[in-house]
Amino acid sequence: MKKIVILAILFAVLFGCVTAITTRMINQPIADPIETKNFLDIVSFVLIENGFNIKMLNETYGIISTEWRSVKSGADTAATILSALDSSSSMTSYSRALMIQIQMTDSGYILTPKLKRTSTTTSGFGGSSREQVDYPTPESPEGKLAVRIVEEINLKLGLPNDYIWQEKVIEIGQESY
Repeated sequence: MKKIVILAILFAVLFGCVTAITTRMINQPIADPIETKNFLDIVSFVLIENGFNIKMLNETYGIISTEWRSVKSGADTAATILSALDSSSSMTSYSRALMIQIQMTDSGYILTPKLKRTSTTTSGFGGSSREQVDYPTPESPEGKLAVRIVEEINLKLGLPNDYIWQEKVIEIGQESY
């Protein structure tokens, strides 16, 4: 009986829920078309100039992923100190990776930044890991970084900074008849 209840709850969660993901992208209009390979080379160069190591570049889909980097923000540092004082002697480390998708259109290019965060907690009894994916807002530090990257790309291409932030809501799990 217990298994049936658990399965019923699992099916309700998997098939009955609609989840919305909000993606944020920067749309930069341009007058003259740019060759995708040259454009990705410029984006890669700008990322490297900003301290990111390129892990993967896919020309077909316009995706660039960076290597994971250890980070410490104020909240991360506080959590690390608290976990170090914990009696189980667990320690938490934080890493981030940036993924950028580039789409070339007839009227310009669209840059979609995605931030992956992971926190790994280790203790004498094992460990756990948690990953989170965000589409940064223009006000967030990652959003400001994305704007800086777009502005540096535009500078290298001799383009004005006419970019526009856009949001797109994607609903997952919605039944269609």
